[in-house]
Parts: sequence; C-alpha cells; structure tokens
Amino acid sequence: MTIAFNQSSVEAVPAGPGVRRQKLLGKEQVPDTNVVFERLTLDAGVTLRFEPAADSLIWFHLLAGEAKLDTLYTNRMTEEHSALVPPAFVGALTTGKGATLLYSEVLNVAPPASPTKLPRLTVLNWTREPVFVSNRDTRKRVALVNDAVCGTKAARIEMVVYPQGTGSASFHHEGAVSFIYVMSGRGSAFRNEQPFPVQEGSLVYFPEREPHHISAAADSELRFLSFYVPGAFKTVWANPDKVSGWRLTRLDIHGREPLKDQIESLNSVRGGPFF
Repeated sequence: MTIAFNQSSVEAVPAGPGVRRQKLLGKEQVPDTNVVFERLTLDAGVTLRFEPAADSLIWFHLLAGEAKLDTLYTNRMTEEHSALVPPAFVGALTTGKGATLLYSEVLNVAPPASPTKLPRLTVLNWTREPVFVSNRDTRKRVALVNDAVCGTKAARIEMVVYPQGTGSASFHHEGAVSFIYVMSGRGSAFRNEQPFPVQEGSLVYFPEREPHHISAAADSELRFLSFYVPGAFKTVWANPDKVSGWRLTRLDIHGREPLKDQIESLNSVRGGPFF
C-alpha cells in the first residue's frame, strides 16, 4: 500500500543533546521494511557520530547549514553534499552553526561477494556529478548511490529534476520497494492512476509491484530524491511504447564539466528507467 504524507505532519522529538528527529519512514509505517529514513536538526556545536553495524550502511544529505565530516579524512559539507558511510565504518559529523539533514540507514545488508566488493565511503556534491537526461523530454537525474558510484547494490539513490509540465508514464518495480522525498517544487504522484499532490517535504512510499508515476506541475519544477531498496530490480511499464530511456552526459546539472569524472563507471550501469 502506498504511503504519502508531508514532513510538517511529523513531530520533531529530542534525540540527544542538541539533536531533534522527525521519523519519516521505519517499522512504525512499514512493519517489514529494512529502511530507516529521518530528518535531523542539529544545533550549533553538535557532533553526530555514525557507527553502522557490520550489516548496515548509512547515507545522509544536508538540507541546510554546513558541517564537517571526519572519517579517514575531513570533508566540508553544504546543502549540495551527500555521503555514504559503509558498514562498520566510524565517522562523525560536526556543525559549527547548526545543520539539517536527511538521514537514512539500510539494515540487514547482504554481505558482498568478495572483499574487493566492499561499499566505499563516498562523499558527493550532486551539482558537480555527471547528469543523465531523458530521451523523451528534459528530465534529469544524478546518481548518488549505486554499485558503480559506491560499490553497493543494497540501495540506489538519485537526485531527480522534473522541469515544469514533465512526467513519466506508469510503471512498477519488481524486486525492490521505492520512495521519494520532495526537495523543492510542486507536482503530483500517481498510484494506480489516482493522483495526489506533492510538494516540498512530501514523502511517498511505493511498495513492490505498485503501479505509479510522478509529474511536475505545469508552473513548477519538481526536484526530489528517489530511493530503491535493494538497488537491483526490474522496471515494468504499463505501456511498453512509453518507456523512458536515459542518456549519460559529460556535463553536470549546470552544464559544466563534472568535478570528478565518473563517466566510464556510470556508462556501465544498466537497469533502465526509473522515475
């Protein structure tokens, strides 16, 4: 069953000194899920430690403010940055003036096929990564987490941009659940062709095999994060004639050369269209 709500309806509760948590997705909403998805607000001077278990991984994205991620080395992060922290990898996020972030944890991750396939600590500025462009219109997406970028098939996460009036045809996934979190703009989500509005702060969870699609409003760009768990699955289209294909460009979202060239590894990604 599809679940849809806005974060404004979820109470922020204390979760340690200087930390407030909004629980957006977990076993309270979906009893059999292995995903935790929360919105965290950190006061100035707070340090948040990350210690995923040996069978879990953590991903987070800054929504506002600035922070410093200390792991093997130090990364300064802004609202354009996200990070994947692999299993059993200890790190700490410190903010001097305060920050807000989306926090996700995938539990019970299957062990890799070999030690050489371990997930990698990955910190990305999504605005400087290579962009996929739809073959049908001007929709764009940027890979944040997948096997090519981070060395994990436990999840697939992307930043997706739908210009005004664009959208996909109906489809469903086999082998994975999916959900979106709206970063900005307005539009509609459809479940079994029944529309409902989405806007900044909306979260929509689609169970496996639930037909769905997304569209941007005629007068508003829609930008959202899309999540698939696990990251390997099959997409089935209601109308095969309306399949969306995607082309990897050699430019970032602003039309510049990517800061870090991942063209060759991303060119090897298969699995077809998503949102």
